[in-house]
Amino acid sequence: MSLVSCVKVDDKSTNPQVVFKAVEKAMILAQWEKYMKGKNLVLKVNVVWDTIYPSCTTTPIVIEGVLKVIKASKKYRPKKITIVDTDTAAIMRADISFKVQGIEDMVKKYDATVVNLSHTEFRVVSFEKALVLHHLKISKVLLDADTIITMPVLKTHSYSSMTGALKNQWGCIHDLRHNFHMVLHQAIADVNNFFKGKITFALMDGLFGMEGKGPKTGKPRKIGYIFASPDRVALDTVASRVMGIDPKTVKHITFAQQVGVGSMKTEVVGDKLPQFKFEQANQSNIVMATEMWLRHRGKWMEWLMFDVKSPFLFLLRWAAKVYYDIWYATVGIKNVRRMMKTNYGIMWKERYLLHYQ
Repeated sequence: MSLVSCVKVDDKSTNPQVVFKAVEKAMILAQWEKYMKGKNLVLKVNVVWDTIYPSCTTTPIVIEGVLKVIKASKKYRPKKITIVDTDTAAIMRADISFKVQGIEDMVKKYDATVVNLSHTEFRVVSFEKALVLHHLKISKVLLDADTIITMPVLKTHSYSSMTGALKNQWGCIHDLRHNFHMVLHQAIADVNNFFKGKITFALMDGLFGMEGKGPKTGKPRKIGYIFASPDRVALDTVASRVMGIDPKTVKHITFAQQVGVGSMKTEVVGDKLPQFKFEQANQSNIVMATEMWLRHRGKWMEWLMFDVKSPFLFLLRWAAKVYYDIWYATVGIKNVRRMMKTNYGIMWKERYLLHYQ
C-alpha cells in the first residue's frame, strides 16, 4: 500500500497562510523528508502556458509553500534549488510563463532559480528497460539532479484522460516530444521509469482543477485540495478517483505500475478524499484533433507534417499558437476572470500579480 496524503484547504480565507499550512501538512503526512537525498534539488512544475489560466499551470502559491517547507527543514538542506519546465510544441515558452505567473520573482526570496529546460544542454541517453523510448533526449539539469520533486496540476487531458504526477514528466523530454503521441501511454511509463531513482516525491496542486478539453482549453473549477505522495502511480490513482475517472482505464497509470514505477494500491491519510464528477475530455480541441487526424493518415503523413526537418511543422506550430491565443482572448479570459474572483485567485493576484488587471 502506497501512502497518499489529502489535505483540504480553507476555501473562504484569502490569507496565503492557509495554503502554506495545507502544503506543509500534506508533505509531512506523506513523509517527504524520508525521500530526499543529495544537495541538488529540482522542482518539476507545470508552466505549460505562458499566460494566466488557473487550473492549467502549477500556481505560485503552492510552489512557494513547498519552498517554505524545504527551507524550514532541519533534516534536508539542499545547496541548490531549481524550478524547471520546458517549452511546448505550440510555442509556449516556459521562461515567459515563469515571469507571467509570478514564479520567477517569488523564488528569488528562497535562493532558488527558474530554468527553461529547452534552453539548456541536452543529452541523448539509452534506456534498455523501455517499452518504446529506448533513447531519450534529456536536459543535463535533470540528469545532474540528486532529487526531483514533481508538482503537477489536477486536470483532464484529451489524449491521456487525465494528467498528473506521471504525465508531468512529459516535460522532462525534449520539447518536440509530440512525435511520441501515438505511443503516449507507454512513453509516459518509460520516462517515469527512467527517472525512477531521481523523482522521489510528488505534490499535486489541487487549488483549481481542469475538466473537459484539457490540458489547456478545459474548464477550470475551484477544488481546494493538496495531495502528496512518494509514489506517482498511487497519487495519480487517487487523483483519477477524485475526478470521477476509473484509474484502471487510464493506460499510462497501468503501464507505469507494470514497469515498476509504483503501485495502484493506496492508503489515503489526512482528510477524506473528495469526490467530484469532472467533465471528461471525450473530445479534443481543434489543434489536438487535427494532429490526431493527420497522424492517422499514415506514416508518410506523419513524416511530412511532424518531422523535425519538415517545413510544415513550423507552420503547424504557429497555427496552434494562433489558435490558443484566439481561444484565450475570446473564451479563456472569461474563465480566468471567474477563477480570479475566488479566494485562491485573490491570493494569486495580491501576492504575485500586482500588474494583473
